[in-house]
Amino acid sequence: MTVTTNQHEIRRRATRDALRETALSMFAEAGFDNVTVAEVADAVGVTERTFYRHFPTKEAVLFQDYQYRLEWLSSALALRPVDESVFDSVLVAVQSFPHDIEIVRQAAILRNSIISGERVADHLRIVQMSFAAVLSDFVRQRHADHPDVVLLAATSGNVLAAALVSAVEVWGVSGCTDDVAALVGRSLEYLRSGLSALG
Repeated sequence: MTVTTNQHEIRRRATRDALRETALSMFAEAGFDNVTVAEVADAVGVTERTFYRHFPTKEAVLFQDYQYRLEWLSSALALRPVDESVFDSVLVAVQSFPHDIEIVRQAAILRNSIISGERVADHLRIVQMSFAAVLSDFVRQRHADHPDVVLLAATSGNVLAAALVSAVEVWGVSGCTDDVAALVGRSLEYLRSGLSALG
């Protein structure tokens, strides 16, 4: 049963990856508005229905890299030593993601060039909420004995997620030329310092 489930998951991920890579390539070549879901599905050899099983909208393809990171972050945080600061754990976990920076850059550039800044920001807010949930769970488990753990976890999860998404947002707006890992590190440092840079 487990082997069958694993094989199904491997096939599902392979299909999702193929749809995403094909869509990104077609968007880059023909333009986002000129490519239909049917054309992407056909190029991969699947149905439109299969496309929508993996992506709720065409725009969602442009944000799928965040879903991968979300899954990775949860697993990576669980491996961090309990005596490590939350800031260090988050930074190391985020930076350990085995991404191909060129694919990440391509998706970010496409996002910022083919859909409005407002739509990008809307999607990033959704991403931020998902990251906040993972980070809140991490803090809740790490500091389960804190007398105000629910509020502590909710607050820290939300502000940590905001710091991560803000760094990525600045990276995208600046044309994806900066070192995104360095931006994430600086964003977390601002937060860790209690925003002391503000005076």
